[in-house]
Amino acid sequence: MCSSAVINAKGLELKDIILVYMFIRNMEDFSAINSAYVKMFNVCPPTRVCVEALLPDRLLFSVDCLAHKFNIMIGEVLPYSKEVMHVQSISHWAPANIGPYSQAIKVGEVLYIAGQIALVPCTMKLVGGGVWTEASVSLRHTLKILKAMSQETTLHHVLLAHCYVTSSKYIPAALATWQKNLRTHEKEEDPETYGITNETNGILVIAVIPRLPRDAAIEWHVIAVVDEPLQRKHFVLEKKSQGCLIECEAVESVSTSCASISISLRWPSSSSSSPDLNQALQDLVAVFLQAMGSLSGDQRVMPLCFRTFYKKDSIDITALHTGLQALLEEQMDAVPALVLVPVTDLPKREIIHVACWLSA
Repeated sequence: MCSSAVINAKGLELKDIILVYMFIRNMEDFSAINSAYVKMFNVCPPTRVCVEALLPDRLLFSVDCLAHKFNIMIGEVLPYSKEVMHVQSISHWAPANIGPYSQAIKVGEVLYIAGQIALVPCTMKLVGGGVWTEASVSLRHTLKILKAMSQETTLHHVLLAHCYVTSSKYIPAALATWQKNLRTHEKEEDPETYGITNETNGILVIAVIPRLPRDAAIEWHVIAVVDEPLQRKHFVLEKKSQGCLIECEAVESVSTSCASISISLRWPSSSSSSPDLNQALQDLVAVFLQAMGSLSGDQRVMPLCFRTFYKKDSIDITALHTGLQALLEEQMDAVPALVLVPVTDLPKREIIHVACWLSA
């Protein structure tokens, strides 16, 4: 498990962790890992996302986490409060957790929601009906937790969303469910301006992985900000590199204290040989730096995690890791943690999709 010595070396404690990403090589090990994981935390454990990933041989699981130091004073005031939702009892509004984690943690204006699958709250069994039903029910759970933490919060307040599905065939269901729910809540909020809003919705990243807890077909995980979504800064960048297409999307909170950046890299479909990966990675990082430079605010946000989903069979892991790590270290003063997640597939012929969370 995550070594407390590593955490302590950074001036943090286990209780400062607010979000954990856990990637397991074999979901059959889920129960054993949970039993060890629970010993790390007492009350109010962090939120968590847990999926099976195509990890390298001999690597049973990978864990990375987001932590926040709460006892740092600014003047005589603690600038951030921490609110936790940790429901373990059976309910009728949202599922209890199926592991040692909290459903949500709110730090200041930011809401971190644990991964949600389509469990029926009163039975804690997976809902029937296939992926379309699961997509709707699990996203509804996410929305209910958001509202329980902050009553006015909707899916429009999401700044970064991850959706994990267990088959490429489920990608359309994930996209359609996400877009349908955004339109529904948009209409409920203001019927008069429905359909005439700015593109300020949060970023959605979809990845195809082998398996999810309880053999679910889909899981949602979101980070939301309690602000005014229509006042957020949103922009898109594109660049062609060696015949590849690099697309970047960024959304910044109204307070400019946090942002999300998404970058995808697509190989050309008609090419008989793979383009130059080194050049493609250089251009990808250049677009990322351009996006960071376009963010506003006096307090510059820092990239905390460079989470890189990649198609395992389409790219060399060693070249990807060494290339990206070297570029980030060479070109950035504050180097984000590079987390590589091998996946089965990505949408739109992508071979790499980076999701980065930034915070002041």
